[in-house]
Amino acid sequence: MDKDKFKKEIGFKIKVERMRQKLSQEKLAEMSDCSLSYIGFVERGEMSLSLYNFVKISSVLNLDLNEFLCEFI
Repeated sequence: MDKDKFKKEIGFKIKVERMRQKLSQEKLAEMSDCSLSYIGFVERGEMSLSLYNFVKISSVLNLDLNEFLCEFI
């Protein structure tokens, strides 16, 4: 898988989970201490997540990182 496809798929999965939990981008940004624009860029696959921000966002969404990432390994 190339980098652009990876970014888009990770971002899409984050967006789907955020929407499933009925959180706005604004609320996710606030709860994860990230900017609203950063959340938007990530969800659209336009920006790579740092590991630190990925862990913060995953924590807010209560994601099991092993389960979330298993299809990418």
